[in-house]
Amino acid sequence: MILNALKRTFTTVDLELDAGIAARTEGGTPSYLNAIRWWNFIEAWAMFALVMAVVWCEYWLDKPDTQAFRLMAGLPGILWMFLLSPLVHYRYEKQVFLRPGQEKHGLSLYFWEFRGLGNPVRYYRGWQNERPLLLTYWKTVLGVLVFLSALYICAAVTFWTEIDNRYGQYYGNAIGSKLLFIAALFVSLNLLWLFVGFPFMLRLDNFTKCLRFIAAFLLGGFIFILLFNLFFQVVLEPVRGVLESWYFIRLRGAPAGERMAVLADPFAIGGQWAGYVTWGWVQQLIFAGYFGVLFSRAFPVDTSRWELTKACLCTATAFCLVHLPNVWLMVFTFLGGFLGTFFFLQTHNLFALGLSHGFSGSLLNKLTPINFSVGAGQMPR
Repeated sequence: MILNALKRTFTTVDLELDAGIAARTEGGTPSYLNAIRWWNFIEAWAMFALVMAVVWCEYWLDKPDTQAFRLMAGLPGILWMFLLSPLVHYRYEKQVFLRPGQEKHGLSLYFWEFRGLGNPVRYYRGWQNERPLLLTYWKTVLGVLVFLSALYICAAVTFWTEIDNRYGQYYGNAIGSKLLFIAALFVSLNLLWLFVGFPFMLRLDNFTKCLRFIAAFLLGGFIFILLFNLFFQVVLEPVRGVLESWYFIRLRGAPAGERMAVLADPFAIGGQWAGYVTWGWVQQLIFAGYFGVLFSRAFPVDTSRWELTKACLCTATAFCLVHLPNVWLMVFTFLGGFLGTFFFLQTHNLFALGLSHGFSGSLLNKLTPINFSVGAGQMPR
């Protein structure tokens, strides 16, 4: 059963057509639909240009001007991308992308579920004639909490010494006090997830459906990164010295062959993954929840594989370019961005995608001898 589910994930396309990406022919005239698609396409690239300007302005501006530009351009951009854009798009697109029966909760769907987010109203209260999702899917919530707790245990083991250096003043030298401190930290983190994080970040109504995608992404990412490790070992490590003069592709840290030892230390991978879940979610909120959604409406993704591919390629290109000038990360993020968008358009669940992203990013960091920094700070002066 599990193998069949994985096989289906790799061999079939099952777009979530009721998630605001399939246009209704009766929703407007062909010219109106065409205008809507162009709006989504142009907005996506215009906002990406703004993102790049905010990221790279420090290369041309001094520190005070950089801060001023980021304040004047970045804050309105964030406000538009994450708050205003779905509200404005809903106003003009609801008759095009909402399916019959969704009109009653259309604005809520546009703002939360269609972007892969949790819905705090449904989480705590439920819609009319619907139980709160926290109660309906309590087993899912418990399972995710247990999984995150396992990652935090890995982090505690991996960063045992660092915990002393940073927090030792609060519990002294007694091992019992340290364990109590860590336990209290675990409880606090779980409560934050349960009452603050999950209502907004975890879409519960389809998370179980996402499990096969998560498994497929983890398996595919593991194999893909192992192959890249072998590529580094066989092809690039012998010429590491030569690559040193090639600023944007030079290798960093321990050789690829030595890094394979981390596979015998799952606590090290899990420990890094613990911190990468949230960061992976944030990245996917930007590139899948915003750019991926816009590109999926810019192209008729439900009509052909090629149209779906174009939407995924556009999102992957944006995800890749934001990692300039790090060539290796650009390669990885283009491939990961393409597959991640393909994953997202079948699930519209950012937490599932962020969880998968966190694993792949952690493993990539452990197994490849590359620099993970991006942006203007990486340019030679």
